[in-house]
Amino acid sequence: MKSKVMTIANHLVKQGMSRSAAMVQAWITVKLRRIDTKTAGVTHGNRQNLLARLSRYSPEDITIKLQHEQDNAADKNAVQVIATVRRKGSAVMGYLNRQLAAAIAPLLDKGKAVASSFRA
Repeated sequence: MKSKVMTIANHLVKQGMSRSAAMVQAWITVKLRRIDTKTAGVTHGNRQNLLARLSRYSPEDITIKLQHEQDNAADKNAVQVIATVRRKGSAVMGYLNRQLAAAIAPLLDKGKAVASSFRA
C-alpha cells in the first residue's frame, strides 16, 4: 500500500500539487476501498447507444478495464474506461475525470491492479 501512495503522491507533485496535499490525496485514494464515479465523455460520438446496449446485459457478462491513454493530446493522464461484453466485443465508454485520472494513471503505468465495475 505504501508504494501505491508514494507513486500517486509523486505523480501529483510533478503535476504541481504541494507535497503535503499530494500525500493527503494519495492516502485518500489508496485507503478508499471503492470510488464511485461517473464516466466523462459519454455524450461523444455513439457512446449513449453503447451505454443503452450495456444495460441489457447481466453485470456478470460485462468487464470494465481502465487503460492509460498516454498519447492523448488533451490530457497526458487520460484514462479510458473500456467495456467488454462477454462474446460480443469491447468499446471505449469514456474517460475518468481529470482529477481521478491523475491519481490512477501512475498506478496503471506501474502495472498495479485497479479493479473496476459497471453500474447502469
